[in-house]
Amino acid sequence: MKRAIPLFALILAAQASAQTGADSINHIVDSLFTRASSGELKYRELVQPSKETLGEMGEDAMPRLVEKMTTQDAREMHTLVDIFKLIGRPAVPRIVDALGAEDPYKRRLAARALGDMKDTMAVDGLLQYTDDPDYRIRAGVIRALGKIGDSGGVAPSVAALKDEDYLVRTAAAVSLSFLADSSTINTLLKALTDPYYGVRYKAAQALWNIGEPSIISVKESLKNVDDTVAFYLLIEVAGNLKDKRLIKPLSKILASEDPMARAFTVEALGKIDTKKSKKILRKRKAEETHPFVLGKLSAIELD
Repeated sequence: MKRAIPLFALILAAQASAQTGADSINHIVDSLFTRASSGELKYRELVQPSKETLGEMGEDAMPRLVEKMTTQDAREMHTLVDIFKLIGRPAVPRIVDALGAEDPYKRRLAARALGDMKDTMAVDGLLQYTDDPDYRIRAGVIRALGKIGDSGGVAPSVAALKDEDYLVRTAAAVSLSFLADSSTINTLLKALTDPYYGVRYKAAQALWNIGEPSIISVKESLKNVDDTVAFYLLIEVAGNLKDKRLIKPLSKILASEDPMARAFTVEALGKIDTKKSKKILRKRKAEETHPFVLGKLSAIELD
């Protein structure tokens, strides 16, 4: 059942009745948006109803709402995204058009909104801006493609992992984490050695989001990775995959001279949590001398 328009919205409409056409609509939208985006105590009970009323206005409200996308106020940006989500698919074409606006804040907010709306209708429009000169737009567009979850976002996200800007590469890894496409496993393994840690961590997250298809590649990589940070991240990925096939390669790391590697491995084996992994950890606990590793062992129930 469609929600009844709140009384205050009808009053606004009555006040605007002397105006005509776009002026009347704009007056109503402005008044509702003031309440929807307000942090004032007197408007507290009107925030959500105002958003919902603007959502019900749908396409009629969009021209004025798009004008407001130049805002630099965080509360107003958040409010606009909430309203666009309520309007849904009818809002998508106008927001896609805003990607090509001159105002950089409008463009960035457009990418953010399209990602949060998760409507595949926006994919073709977003793909036009994956090579935008503004790195912030490239990052926002790539992240949005990942959040939408359409397979059309895989190729541009893989390409963006080679971007010169670390924020764009991070957005690419985030996107691939959302997309969780098994065809990207080798690419993500390479990204574990990216110069920027944020890219490395998100690439690791993408590997465990992919799940079972990445197990064999992670198992092999544990044997011959040279980068220390990548090695630690692979150990964490192995633990988060929670697959018994990874117990053997992990158990070998417990003999490492690197206490950090041993500590991460203890955590990983603890996550896999089988009789075999517990047996291995009990043996390690009896032999371990490093306090940091012992602390990790003590945190796991081994009985």
